[in-house]
Amino acid sequence: MTDDQLIPLALEIRVFATLLLKFFGDSLDARLKASGAEVSSLQFGFMQILLNEPVTISILSQRFNMEPSTIMRSMDALQAAGYVERGVDPKDRRRNPLYLTDKGRQLMQAVPVIAPQDTALQALDTLGYEQAVQLRDLLKDFISQSADGKMIVMMMAAAAAAQKPQ
Repeated sequence: MTDDQLIPLALEIRVFATLLLKFFGDSLDARLKASGAEVSSLQFGFMQILLNEPVTISILSQRFNMEPSTIMRSMDALQAAGYVERGVDPKDRRRNPLYLTDKGRQLMQAVPVIAPQDTALQALDTLGYEQAVQLRDLLKDFISQSADGKMIVMMMAAAAAAQKPQ
């Protein structure tokens, strides 16, 4: 394909991806607000990572492709609200891994990331299961074209395998 063909296609995909994120984010933001938690969907995303493992600001910065200072502000707010705490690495005093507190874990259990009334879930249902799987597989292939994407795809595969009954 030529750039003349790819650029308009890439622009359309960008708009569609932005809207998809908005659908998921708006629904989650509404559930968080209804729960009384003063947490944004982005902060909730940070907490999802911490649910599985303690990580540093630097690691979150890499995974979310965001400036550490932006993440630091979010973590400060989550810490002030009692959802996150900073630890100390006994091997490296300069390293401060972040941990989810019991209060943070309770919020994660109380507020589902995806719920039946979500616009995006309803749209997937309209597509039907086979087309939804095709969409997921295409997105996975697309995301896997970058090193960060490959890492996320591997993490998602590991999480899915861990959820399967033994």
